[in-house]
Amino acid sequence: MNTAHRVVLPATLLTVLSSLVSCGPTHRDVDRVPPETVVDVDYRFDDEDARQVWQGMVNDATFRGWMDRWIQEHNGQRPIIIIGPVANKTQDYINQNLFTRNFEREMLNSGKVRVVSARNERGELRDERLQGQEWNSEATRKIMKNELGADLMLLGDINDVQERSLNGRTVVKYYQVNLDLTDIETNEKVWIGSVDVKKVSTEK
Repeated sequence: MNTAHRVVLPATLLTVLSSLVSCGPTHRDVDRVPPETVVDVDYRFDDEDARQVWQGMVNDATFRGWMDRWIQEHNGQRPIIIIGPVANKTQDYINQNLFTRNFEREMLNSGKVRVVSARNERGELRDERLQGQEWNSEATRKIMKNELGADLMLLGDINDVQERSLNGRTVVKYYQVNLDLTDIETNEKVWIGSVDVKKVSTEK
């Protein structure tokens, strides 16, 4: 007498079991490297491109002499800068903070400019100041409507051009980042900086 039993699993259960097997944990080897190490995974904008941008912009902005001219023309007063939006006109997602924050830091640390908080940062400061009117001691309470007004706003844009070979194996990616410092009162531009990045990616 044959006592073997045949078990037939429903197709949906087989699908679920196979997906569980295929979705198992992925094991990766992770190496820590110095932040300045260049690691190109593909042709898109990355941390090394952002580093080239902010370093190039800082070098240009401090070399051109506009800060000294401003100080001379304004009775020794340093210009007050605020960081505005940088329009991303590329096909990629690019976090502008990767270079604007470094630019802001280096300009402030140069000692020749003053920097005030950007629009997206002021809300928290104003809330804290408002709370302080009720909860802070009179000696440490901060005055309302006493903010420092900016003289210049940093504006800019990021543009790109992408070309692909006929066989699709080579991609050439060109980025151009432009930053301007513009007088808020007169709309006069006092400095214009531009940094280009070009990358070639070839499929092996």
